[in-house]
Amino acid sequence: MADDKKILFVIPARRGSKRVHRKNIKNLAGKPLICWTIEAALPLSEKNLIVVSSDDEEVLDISNRYKNKNLLAHKRPKELASDTSTTDSVVVDAALVAQQYGFEPDTIVLLQPTSPLRKKENIVEALQLFEKAGSVDSVVSVSEVDHPSVWIGAIDKNSIISGLDLSGGRSQDHEKEYRLNGAIYVISATFLMQKCKVFTPVLRAYVMPREFSIDIDENMDFKIAESLFGM
Repeated sequence: MADDKKILFVIPARRGSKRVHRKNIKNLAGKPLICWTIEAALPLSEKNLIVVSSDDEEVLDISNRYKNKNLLAHKRPKELASDTSTTDSVVVDAALVAQQYGFEPDTIVLLQPTSPLRKKENIVEALQLFEKAGSVDSVVSVSEVDHPSVWIGAIDKNSIISGLDLSGGRSQDHEKEYRLNGAIYVISATFLMQKCKVFTPVLRAYVMPREFSIDIDENMDFKIAESLFGM
């Protein structure tokens, strides 16, 4: 990473969760879920800033326990804490808070707490890709999908599945495909503040192993993540 670039790490942690109640503070491998993401970013916080954006007082309290001068626990406005709030608006709000704090970032890194297996090294490599590509296009972390997308379809009320293309043969005959894994997003601060968007028209992909790409969305995901921590 370029030492002269200021980086803002944004960790959004809304209180509400439809599938897992208050999942950001749910215990995973001995500590609240959000701690794994905070601790992945902390080694990179020197000269940079981490903003944990949340409407959950317990999340903010957990963040403040780190007592790191480069970590800011920000209570987000109520209008940014609903089911309809967009990631774009939350990240812009965090950037504005950073500016009020006297920090003017060049680059913004969005780290969702639902990706606890993402490591500091993954963040560094994504930033290196961003800089190598000219620090213009957003970088998104991805992982390889298990099966070709042509094998995915929709099922109607009569149990009929449609949209499949079964003419392609074996899975290994298809080109590799990738999905967003939600772990890391790297954005130009200038683009974000001008367009109020996280995603640029062209996206660069940082590929992560599937075993580090678990996205906590259901209770089963916690169990899977627990088993993967021993790897």
